[in-house]
Amino acid sequence: MDDVIGYVVVVFLIIGFAYGLVRQIQHTLTIQNANKTDVSNYRRTLFGNYVTCISFLGFLFSYILNVLLAMQLIQSNILTSDNTGFSCFIFLLVLLIAKFGVISKNRKQNEFLNC
Repeated sequence: MDDVIGYVVVVFLIIGFAYGLVRQIQHTLTIQNANKTDVSNYRRTLFGNYVTCISFLGFLFSYILNVLLAMQLIQSNILTSDNTGFSCFIFLLVLLIAKFGVISKNRKQNEFLNC
């Protein structure tokens, strides 16, 4: 019974991460299609959102690989749980740096993009 609950939690996490990735891609496309004069630091914001999307995708891919390795559906000597866990950490670190360090925090800009 505990294994079933663990698998359900993992599936919900993967669905949540996939939904977050789709929302991030939509946000990036909104910025890309916006008027450059309406968005302050347009190039920096767009670059930060690109990095966020790529790191989100890398994190999701590494997490799925880690789950598949833990369930022993993939047998590999090169890929280990330690390697995939480390790559999850690196992608998550890059995601947080891009989200909170690179993307500017202009309140007026956020109101414009949320419409």
